[in-house]
Amino acid sequence: MEIRGKLLAGIIGMVALDLLGVPLGALWGFLLGSALGHIFFDRRRDFDASEREFRDYQRRQGAFIYHVFSLCAKMAKSDGPVNRSEVNFMERLIRQQFRLTDRARQDVIRVWKAAKDSDAPFEQYARLFYHEFGRERHQVLNMMDLLFATAAADGGLHPREEELLLRAAGLFHISRMQYDRIKFRYYQAPPTQERPRWSPLDPYYTILGVSPADSLEVVKQKFRKLAMQWHPDKVLARGASQEAVRHAKEKFQQINEAYEKIVEARKPG
Repeated sequence: MEIRGKLLAGIIGMVALDLLGVPLGALWGFLLGSALGHIFFDRRRDFDASEREFRDYQRRQGAFIYHVFSLCAKMAKSDGPVNRSEVNFMERLIRQQFRLTDRARQDVIRVWKAAKDSDAPFEQYARLFYHEFGRERHQVLNMMDLLFATAAADGGLHPREEELLLRAAGLFHISRMQYDRIKFRYYQAPPTQERPRWSPLDPYYTILGVSPADSLEVVKQKFRKLAMQWHPDKVLARGASQEAVRHAKEKFQQINEAYEKIVEARKPG
């Protein structure tokens, strides 16, 4: 507790009553002054400190909610147009998980839509979150859990969703064991006897649909097949919408990047 106000007021009271000639004025003045100082100065200071702490908590909570709805929107959009199950999950987050007011609900819906429609990649949002909350490990794990919950909202795990989940785990420095433990809660996958160690190449193998055990020739064949499938010109020629073409461009870039990273990593020496 702060004692500055109590001490200063006590000294003032001590001097004042002593000058007035009150018996034991110094003692009574100090006691009276310190009591008044605590009431009018220190308690106010304590109250202000509590208010600041509460405002800081609100700001951090608001920032976390902003990141949750931004990242979950990117996750929901990753496997195609957002469906009703994913919208219902967002509503459960609003009403049950965070218990937001109607006004706050409108705010987070705007955040969700802005992130969903943004051209900025998932990784950019994930890095912003980790930059702000990386030291709060419980919040990082909470975010990872919510991302899995979003991916599972429609009852499955699309390869593109798992790709983003693996990338998030890498950016958030989440171990493979932690990743598998969270995944098991949503997908009930049977635990393997030996869990593979985390590798920065895991997301790239996931993008191409291959494993580290596959030969480079198999990786190349899969790359060529996916590149043909997602080439923006071919998607446009099939009469796809502008949004679908934009998604194809992003996917095509990711396929090329994944292949380049795997080939680079496998070069001898």
